[in-house]
Amino acid sequence: MTPFTVREAVSADAPGIRRLFARVFGRELTDEEWTWKFERNPDGWFGVVAVLEDEIVGNYSGCGVRLLVDGRQAPSFAVGDVATDPRVRGLGGRQGVFRSMAELFYRRIEGLGIPFCFGFPGGRHLSLSHRVVKSRTLFAVREIHAPCDSFPPPPAGLVTGDWVGEGFDPLWSAASRFLSYAAVRDRARVNWRFHARPSRYYRMVWLEGPTGTTGWAVLSIDGESALVADFLGSDPDGGDLTALFSGAAAEARRFGAKRLVFWETPGGPAREVLARLPGERRDAGFPIIVRTFDDDAADRFAAGVHLTPALYDMV
Repeated sequence: MTPFTVREAVSADAPGIRRLFARVFGRELTDEEWTWKFERNPDGWFGVVAVLEDEIVGNYSGCGVRLLVDGRQAPSFAVGDVATDPRVRGLGGRQGVFRSMAELFYRRIEGLGIPFCFGFPGGRHLSLSHRVVKSRTLFAVREIHAPCDSFPPPPAGLVTGDWVGEGFDPLWSAASRFLSYAAVRDRARVNWRFHARPSRYYRMVWLEGPTGTTGWAVLSIDGESALVADFLGSDPDGGDLTALFSGAAAEARRFGAKRLVFWETPGGPAREVLARLPGERRDAGFPIIVRTFDDDAADRFAAGVHLTPALYDMV
């Protein structure tokens, strides 16, 4: 076999990456989905591919995610869609395709001011990442399954829709002042993330006040479960979240769902509010892991992050 090469990915690699994705995962990554996820991502992307005989046989990609770390914006990458063609997994000895791609990926992004990259692998992918990439687990992700009927009636001023307008800006301005560890969720990123996605439908609910939106949540509804993919409140103490979640439960019921699914969160105003919700707690089946350039920043992030499924269900 001709030795493989590794290099930075470019947009023209998309068809080859998508073919590799189908071979490895057994399902198609459409051109529309790839373009939305990478080319149209307001925070960009970076990837490394392995090439053998003019065919892409490996992919190690990161979707750009702007984070709040210590209250300041910092770039990061959500690493996902990592794939190696089965026919080359033994090629190259100990170095191998996966290790070669990972080493080039992190070597090229070092020095860009990124405190850490993150991901949510499970099974053998988790052990492989820890062994080869030198990643580490922050904590296991846990879900809360709260019955919709356990929430109070929805509040007055509840609005529903599929995208947010200028009224969202005061909410993000307020939330960004007290969320020290979270994904940046300004209006442009919210509409790209939840409205423009070609392959999944999200339903939004928000609370309107005299100066604009005061609370917002977005739902991904699948049968009887409505995943609360993301949410923001404007009260640093979380006093407005019960009303917001009641509105989300009412909208979920309207779509036929019977339960809201949240992630437990180590920090943010929602931590205590979610801890008081009734319902079942269960392991999600995967942890959040990091490959760090700043271990202390990653530890602070783990202790105080406003954690929502939106960090995961894109990767």
